[in-house]
Amino acid sequence: MRLFEDPYLDVNTAADWLDVEYSTANRLIGQLEDDGILEELTGKERNRFYRASEVFEIINKPIDQL
Repeated sequence: MRLFEDPYLDVNTAADWLDVEYSTANRLIGQLEDDGILEELTGKERNRFYRASEVFEIINKPIDQL
């Protein structure tokens, strides 16, 4: 649900939101990326940043298009 408040995150943010270890958050983000829910934006191996693209698109639509 936090993704609806802020569709951008990194692994540390996810770990804080979920109150889990970094490794657990990293694994969960990998699963969400595999499922197409998160999109990696940086193209880097480290310090990666993600966006929940569908959520981002919905919250940025004009109200008359919802």
